[in-house]
Amino acid sequence: MKVLQITTNYPTESNPIFGIFMKEQVDSLVQFGVENTVFFSNGSETGATVKYSGMKVHLKSSYRLFKHLLTHKYDLIHCHSAISGLILILSGGAMFNKCVLSLQNDPEKKGDSDCTFFKILYPFFNKIIVKKKLKKRYRKIVYLPNGCNLNFFHPMNKNECKQKLGLDISKRYILFVDSNTSKKRTQKRKDRFDATLNLLRTEFGYDNIEELVMIGVAREDVPTYINACDLHLLTSDLEGSPNSVKECMCCNVPVVSTDVGNVRDLFDGVAQCYVSDSFEPQSLAFLASKVLNDNSKISTRNAIEQKELDLKSIARKLYNLYLRIINKNVKIF
Repeated sequence: MKVLQITTNYPTESNPIFGIFMKEQVDSLVQFGVENTVFFSNGSETGATVKYSGMKVHLKSSYRLFKHLLTHKYDLIHCHSAISGLILILSGGAMFNKCVLSLQNDPEKKGDSDCTFFKILYPFFNKIIVKKKLKKRYRKIVYLPNGCNLNFFHPMNKNECKQKLGLDISKRYILFVDSNTSKKRTQKRKDRFDATLNLLRTEFGYDNIEELVMIGVAREDVPTYINACDLHLLTSDLEGSPNSVKECMCCNVPVVSTDVGNVRDLFDGVAQCYVSDSFEPQSLAFLASKVLNDNSKISTRNAIEQKELDLKSIARKLYNLYLRIINKNVKIF
């Protein structure tokens, strides 16, 4: 099976962790015999400093894709973001190919780009993958979060990880994550994270906590950062299926999160992982304190396996979806 993977997030020489989850998902399909061709429109890096230049990059990519599709044929085209879907539509390729679209954020959340473009994109694709379950039912919608690599993300000795990073063993570290270093991501809400830590110190009496900010960290060091922490605090306004949450769960590191994306599904039936009913720092601090006071054994890694959110299980489900779209009655169990 030949698949064209269109993406606006993919590792580059200058930013090898940019869109790494996308590369891992694409690479995971090779085990089923999928021949992937990646078409990357790098508007985020190229257009990071000049207003609207990212948009110009994507418009040029539409023409570049038009020319590419004149001489290359694929069994399926998979667009990995709303912008990727628009690039395909503008190229004319959506009219003559079987296509699947992955939306990274919440198409039901007003104000988000995925919501803005959802109705435009919907008619052009055979199936649309979402990272959180939607309230309304749609015939084309498939719920399929990104998978997590259980071999790469696993529990490690906390003190050894702290020593490796040059951290204070006596301190308890709380993790903040942003995977994109090329532009300011206000929806991640570092201000809310800071306010929550301040409350933990001043009102909850934690004088030994420190932040550990993970932005632009080399991929091979990510499990070390995660395992050095007592808690991952996700304070975002907007997410789809946050990869950092699943990665922490694989490492048996507890998580407290705002009510974004599919975190409620991820935490369903899972001890020491909490979703705040409010976006206010006071509520987040209360739940964080609850985790920091809990000395019971944690087994969030088991939840990732039981919910089949490991990389291999998601790859199998995605490949089966590809087969259904191109009308092949073969199923990989």
